Amino acid sequence: MREGTHLTKRAILFAGQGAQKTGMGKGLYHASPAAKKIFDRAESRLPGIKEMCFSAGQEVLNQTANTQPAVYTVDVAAFAAYREAGGPMDAAAGFSLGEYAALCCAGVFTFEQGLDLVIKRAAWMQEAAQKTGGGMAAVLGKTGQEVDEMVSAVCAEGILQAVNYNCPGQTVVAGDAENLDQFLAYCKENKVKAVRLPVSGAFHSKAMEGVAHKIAEAARSIEFMAPDVPVYSNMLARPYAADEIKKTLAAQTASPVYFEQILRSMMRSGYNTFVEVGPGNTLAGFVKRTDGQATVYNVNDEQTLGQAAQAIREEK
Repeated sequence: MREGTHLTKRAILFAGQGAQKTGMGKGLYHASPAAKKIFDRAESRLPGIKEMCFSAGQEVLNQTANTQPAVYTVDVAAFAAYREAGGPMDAAAGFSLGEYAALCCAGVFTFEQGLDLVIKRAAWMQEAAQKTGGGMAAVLGKTGQEVDEMVSAVCAEGILQAVNYNCPGQTVVAGDAENLDQFLAYCKENKVKAVRLPVSGAFHSKAMEGVAHKIAEAARSIEFMAPDVPVYSNMLARPYAADEIKKTLAAQTASPVYFEQILRSMMRSGYNTFVEVGPGNTLAGFVKRTDGQATVYNVNDEQTLGQAAQAIREEK
């Protein structure tokens, strides 16, 4: 590299559950042949998924069994459109469900293998949520360590855990109904801002351990390949070694997501440009709150695809 030049290292971030919205992916379907191909492949595997993404109401999309296959499909379709436009990928990470899309797009398994696994994961997580109950809440304005200390102060038994370390000032807690109510009361009493999330279960907590075991069993029949680029693990906050992906991906469902730590690890390794693919722009917001100097793009519709493609052309 010549002195004075700026090397762009580009990390692709894949959206997770919670980013779903009515109409997601429809613009990409019509704007990108590559995205259309992914949606058509999904439709042949799961009839009705295109209509669900493009026109289903939020209530339908918010059901975990629907959300996860739909978001996975939109993630992979958005990435296909981005690649079709000439976009590079030097590393990848996905938030929870998004990790499946990241691994697919890095060549670890096929789109169909990932979709089949995600369909099962979604059904098992919804079933576990209905059985165990509970929920999640986002704590704002506190560090992850401070939230860990708050959890310890509230919970002596049962389930209450910090499960999503998203970015500076935002950590999500999951717990059974009683403990989560007590935690929210504790936050109110101590003037800590906490917002209950519209989810039906204590995801990424010990309540999902049974699901993790089922995913591990289902993944045994799938051959996982070594990733084409570094894929950062939700659990480990570092790139996967090829031989640990299968076991760790299964355990991820019942383990915390260390997304802020992933972003910081990427930034220390020189990744300075981040592209969020899939519905919404939540992860792009996490990047900006972690490092306001990072360059951030989204690819979630035809307009943002065009903006990202223009930026890629200007860099070359």
